[in-house]
Amino acid sequence: MSVVKAAPSFFYYAMADGTSAVDSEAFGKLLDAKGGATGWRNLLDLLDQDPAEPGRLVDPKHDFLPIYKLKRAGSLAAKDPKGIACICPGGLNGLGQDAMWQSFRGGAAVDFPEFKGTSYEKLVGRHAGAELSAKFLSEFMLDPVVEVDGARKQIVSGASAGAKGTLFRASLLYMSSHGWLGGFARGDMNPGHPGALPLPTAGIVDDPRQRYLPFNAYFVVGRFDVAGRAFRGPEWIVLAQCSTLNNTTWAMWARVMARSAPQVRGILGYEEASPAAVSSIPIATSFFTHLKSKKTFYEAWKAANTGQNWAALVHEDAMGDTLDGWAARKALGGKDLSSYLGSASRAAKQVKIVDPPPPYRVRVFHKLSAAKGGSTFEITPDVLDRMRAWLLDESEYRVEITHLAGGKISQVKVQWIHIRDTFKQFDLKTIFSSHSALGASVSTKNPKVLVADLAVPATTVEVIFTAKDKNGLGASGLAPDHSYLWPRVHATGDGLADQQYDVKARGLAYNGV
Repeated sequence: MSVVKAAPSFFYYAMADGTSAVDSEAFGKLLDAKGGATGWRNLLDLLDQDPAEPGRLVDPKHDFLPIYKLKRAGSLAAKDPKGIACICPGGLNGLGQDAMWQSFRGGAAVDFPEFKGTSYEKLVGRHAGAELSAKFLSEFMLDPVVEVDGARKQIVSGASAGAKGTLFRASLLYMSSHGWLGGFARGDMNPGHPGALPLPTAGIVDDPRQRYLPFNAYFVVGRFDVAGRAFRGPEWIVLAQCSTLNNTTWAMWARVMARSAPQVRGILGYEEASPAAVSSIPIATSFFTHLKSKKTFYEAWKAANTGQNWAALVHEDAMGDTLDGWAARKALGGKDLSSYLGSASRAAKQVKIVDPPPPYRVRVFHKLSAAKGGSTFEITPDVLDRMRAWLLDESEYRVEITHLAGGKISQVKVQWIHIRDTFKQFDLKTIFSSHSALGASVSTKNPKVLVADLAVPATTVEVIFTAKDKNGLGASGLAPDHSYLWPRVHATGDGLADQQYDVKARGLAYNGV
């Protein structure tokens, strides 16, 4: 049975960073220095340092997880035994060249059943370590908790129910990485590392010397939402990453926040592009300066991000939360979606969160090529880091548009948006070898947009796109470490006048495989 002792006179924070960790180092240092009357401690400092590698913290329960004490060294972070503790799931600064991953687990292959049938089913060395770390991070995010049981100190996220020691949880969480409009996050691609071990062996396709981007996302908010997951500990969360707090995700986040224990008070992040790691340092400095001057978390985030694409999702009873007043924070009342307020830099005012029905239903299906088995899957907001949501060579993607009121649709337009509107957008022929619509004439006068005019208006319209072969996708210009395509649909018909619907959480991730 877990033993939870009386709350100490301080609170804990935790951090994870999948890119250059200089912004996390700055955030932690500022919180340590300006933590207010309650005082703050870094949760990861409860772990022991590795005597053989000064500056690295040891988690005996998770041998794959890089945790470092950091200081700033220019545009990157460096190990420092007296520095700021942070989980680096992609390795230090996202480079994946960590000593702990050399010949990881003696060079033995690690099985990943979620990649069954692909060359990534068995991984070795740093590739295995990075994939395991990425996979674990969602558990740490939801439940950042360390068990201290005498000399044993370990992270027990996702397994705290069986802990026998004293549990310490983070109340404030800072996560820095890349993010996408679909509501998921990843780190940097690990570049090639010629000195990586083990060397390739018979029967194992994976070569840890090659570059690698873990397929498992750090989190997918749609999966948290659909699976009924909840936070245990974090009350305020900072997502220092692009896009994961855009308004498409607000209802999903609010449901997860409301059922958490304690209930999450607020999430601060970005609706679209976020500042890079080094550029985030002055923002963190400004944020804490405003907090120290008694501004609320919400007002401090807004003021620190002037000119940025900031966003916030805050419970109405937490709008007055301050850093110095943390110990006396107000109890939260409602758990309805409307108890949470959404804000964004481009919005005229805060809005109560609602989850209204879309103007029409859009479903996206993925049919694998015959060479890959020919199976068909639906792409939903909870699977955006799974194979069913990958852009794969010669796969068929069917976009199904249905009138919700049983009326008829006479025309649809479909464009695959690359990441977001501010990015380069691609002609359909660059990515797809063919496209069609059942029962409709199709035109691509705008080479980026398919227009389907139905001879006989129908309740449901199916538009089909077939991806190019592997060489064609490789030559398309899509970046294998960052590309995400989602459908923007316009529909005309009964009660619909070229009605736009951005289906950001049913997209395709291109991983170059």
